[in-house]
Amino acid sequence: MLTPFFPLLAVVFSSLAIVFLRRHAVTWGLADIPGGRKDHQGVIPLTGGLGVFIGFLLVQPLLGIPMGAWYPLYLGLLGLMVCGMVDDARVIRNTDKLGIQLTVAAMMVVSGGHVLNYLGTFPLVGEIRLVWWLAMPLTLMAVTGLINAVNMMDGVDGLAGGSALSMLAWLAFVAALQSQLALLAVILTLGAALVGFLLFNLRHPWRRQASVFMGDSGSMALGFAIAWFVVALSQSENALVSPVAYGWLLALPVMDTLSLMVRRYRKGISPFAPDRDHLHHIFLRAGFTPGQTTMILMLVVGALGGIGVMFSLAGVPDVLLLAGLLGLVVVHDIFVRRAWMTSKALRRVHLATLSAAKAHQRQRLSVRLRRRPMVGGKRRQVAVFGAYLLCFSMTLNLSLALAGGTMMLVAALASAPVLWRDLYRLPLFWISLLLSGYVLLRLMLSGALADPYGWAFVSLCGLVSLPLGWWLAQMRVHWAWLVLTLISGGAVAFVLQADWLRFQQGMLTSPWAWGQPGRVGFMASAGLMVVLASLFAGLQRLGTGWRPAYQVALSLVCAVSGVVILVGTGFATAWLATLAGMLCFAVVSPVLGRHQGHRLGRWGMLMLLILGVLGIGSLQMMQGGGSTLSSMFVEPLQAMGMVLRGEVQQAHALHPGMVERLMLWQQAWQAWQADWLFGNGGGRATVANASLAGYNHYHSLLAAVVSGLGVVGVLGFAAVVLIPLNAVVWMALKRAWHSSWALGVLSCGVSVLVMSVLAVPVYYPESLVFILLFMAAVQVAVIQKSWLTTPRHDVPAPFCRIKPLRSPNALAASDHRDKGRKEC
Repeated sequence: MLTPFFPLLAVVFSSLAIVFLRRHAVTWGLADIPGGRKDHQGVIPLTGGLGVFIGFLLVQPLLGIPMGAWYPLYLGLLGLMVCGMVDDARVIRNTDKLGIQLTVAAMMVVSGGHVLNYLGTFPLVGEIRLVWWLAMPLTLMAVTGLINAVNMMDGVDGLAGGSALSMLAWLAFVAALQSQLALLAVILTLGAALVGFLLFNLRHPWRRQASVFMGDSGSMALGFAIAWFVVALSQSENALVSPVAYGWLLALPVMDTLSLMVRRYRKGISPFAPDRDHLHHIFLRAGFTPGQTTMILMLVVGALGGIGVMFSLAGVPDVLLLAGLLGLVVVHDIFVRRAWMTSKALRRVHLATLSAAKAHQRQRLSVRLRRRPMVGGKRRQVAVFGAYLLCFSMTLNLSLALAGGTMMLVAALASAPVLWRDLYRLPLFWISLLLSGYVLLRLMLSGALADPYGWAFVSLCGLVSLPLGWWLAQMRVHWAWLVLTLISGGAVAFVLQADWLRFQQGMLTSPWAWGQPGRVGFMASAGLMVVLASLFAGLQRLGTGWRPAYQVALSLVCAVSGVVILVGTGFATAWLATLAGMLCFAVVSPVLGRHQGHRLGRWGMLMLLILGVLGIGSLQMMQGGGSTLSSMFVEPLQAMGMVLRGEVQQAHALHPGMVERLMLWQQAWQAWQADWLFGNGGGRATVANASLAGYNHYHSLLAAVVSGLGVVGVLGFAAVVLIPLNAVVWMALKRAWHSSWALGVLSCGVSVLVMSVLAVPVYYPESLVFILLFMAAVQVAVIQKSWLTTPRHDVPAPFCRIKPLRSPNALAASDHRDKGRKEC
C-alpha cells in the first residue's frame, strides 16, 4: 500500500496523459485563447487537470486499499471534472456550477460519511460539537467554498498546483502521524500526479511559460479532494491536529476568495465574475515575474500550514490559533484593500532583491572583488598548502587534517595586521568573540571544562573558523580545486575504511559494512550537496568547451556513488537531511540561477530526478520490499503520533528509536525549563535515564545547546548561523558569486542544520572538522561582502609591496589609475 513506486507511477501516468491530451485539446475545444483579462501568449491547452486525475485514478486500484469507502471521492472527482470540461469548452452559468458543487459535497456527506461536527476546544464553552442539522449545511458550505477558492487561485502558471502541493504535503504529514495509512497512500499519489502536471505548468528558468493549464476541471476537483482529506483528518478518532489548525493551512486561498467576493458584492457585480484583483495580481503589478509570484505564494502557503500544524502539535490552545487566524485575516484585508501602497512596497522589495536592473552594478562589484589586495609570499603558500592538506585528509587522517588547519591559523597570525584590518569591521567577529567567552564562562562555572562537547561548542562559535574563512576569501582561484580535493579525500577514505569482506558476502544491508553509520551518513549527505552544486555548475556551462563535459561526468559519478553510500548507511537522519538540502536547492535555484548564460537546463532537472529514482531504487534493492521501505519513513511518524496520544508502550514496540529520541528531547526541554536563560552549562543535554546513555550521538545538537546554554546561547548561535547565510544570499543576488556556489553552500547548510536538529554530528571528530571548514566557507561571504561595501580609500594596505602584472593592458582597460597589483 505504501510502496514508493505507486507515487512514481502516478507521476509517469499523469505526465503521459498530459502529453496525449494536449495534442487533441484544440480539437475538443479545451484550449485557452489569449484576450481580455488573459495575457498569456499563444493557445494553451486546458487539459492539465484531466491529466492529473487520470494519472491519480489509474493508480488507485493498485494501492490495495478497500475501494468501497472511497467511491464517493472518485465519483465526486469525476463529476467535477466533467463539469469543468464543459465549462472550459462552453461557458456554463455560475448557478449551474454551484449546484453541481453542492451535489458533490452532499455526496461526500451522505455517502462518504464525512461531516464537520467537531470544531475545537475553547475556554468557557469546552468542546464545540455540532448537531447534524448544523453540521451538514456547514460542511456543504465549507466544501463548496474550498472548491471555488482553489479554482480562483488558478490565475498564474503553477500557483494552484503548487499551493495545492504544499497543502498536500502537510496533510500527508498529519496522516502519517495519525496512522491513517490508507488516506496517506491516496494523498501521496495525488501529490505525485500533481508533480507530473507541474513539470509542464510551473515556470522554471528553463520554461518561460506554461505549456498546459489546469482548467476548471482540474482546479475544482483538486479543491474537492483537499476538502475531503481535511475533513477526514480533522474528524478522525485519532486526530492530533485541531480543526482550527487546518484553517491556517487553507488560509491563503480562502481569505483571497472571500475578500474578492465581498469587494465584488460591494461593487454590485457577481461574486463569481472574473477580474484582475487577486492577491497574485498585486505581486505581478509590483514587478514580480509569474514564476517568482508562484514561488513566493507557494512558500507562504507552506509556512502558514506549518504554523498551524506544528503549533497545534505543540499544544497551543485553539483560542490562540483562532485569534492568530483572525489577525491574519485582518492583515490580508489591509494588504489587498491598500493595494496601491502594498504594490509600491513590493516593487521596492523586488528592485532590491530579484530585479535584473542591477546587473551592471553586480558585474562591477565582481570585478572590484577580484582586484582586492591580497596577502602573498610565504604566508600565502603555507596557507594554501594547509587548505589542501585539510580538505584531503579530513576523512582520511584526523591528525593530518588538524595539521593543515593549524598551518592556516599560523599563517593568519603571521599576517595579524592585515587580518585585524579585515575582521574588526565585522559584527560577526565581535558576536563570535562574545559567544566564545560566554560558552567558556558557562563551562567553567558548571565544571564541564573537561567535557569534549563543551569544547566542540567553543569551536562552533565562529572564532576558530574566521581565520580559515579569511584565507579562503583570498583563494578564489583555488575553490574548485579544493572541492575536488575534498571529494577525492572522501573517496579514498571510503575505499580504505569500508568492510569489503562483507560486500563480497553480499551483506549490503549491513550499515556497518559501509563504515560508522552516523559519520559516513553525515559526510555523504553534506558531500552530496557539494557534488550536486558542481553538477549543476557544469550543466550550466555545458557546450562551451571540454571542461564542463568532464565536470558533469565526474560529478555524476560522484553523485551516484554518494547516493548509494548514503542509502547503504541506513541512517535515516542523514536521508532526511539530504532531502531537505535537495529541496532547498530546488526552491532557491529559480531565484539565484536566472541570469543570462547561467540558466539551469532541462538536463539538470533530469539529473536530479535520476538521482532521486536511483536512491529509491537502491534503497528498495537493499531493503528488499516496498512496504518495508515505506515503513522506514512512516513508522517513525506513527510512533510520534502514538506518543502524543499517550500510547508510549505501543509506540516503543513500533519504533523504539523514535520514542527514545523523544524522551531525550523531553529531558532536554525539562533541563531548559530549570534554567531557561543561561542553561545548565553542560556540554550536552543531561540524560536522566540510564537506558538512554548510548544515544549520545543520536541526540540533538540543538537540544544540547538549548539545555546547556539557554536562550543566550541559542540567540548567539543563531546570529553566527544567520549572518553568514544572509551574506551568501547577498553575494549571489549581487552576482559577486556564481549561482552554483551559493546554491551549494545554502543546500549544504540546510543539510547540516537538519542533521544538527536530529543528531549530534560533532560526536564524530571528522564531522566537527567538516562543520568548521563549512563555517569558514560560509564566512567567506561575510568577509567578501565587507570588502565590497567598504570604500576603497578607507582600506589601508600595511606591509604591501607592488608586483607588476603580466598583462598591464588588461588592467589599464579596467582602471587606468592602477599601475600594478598589490600583494600584502
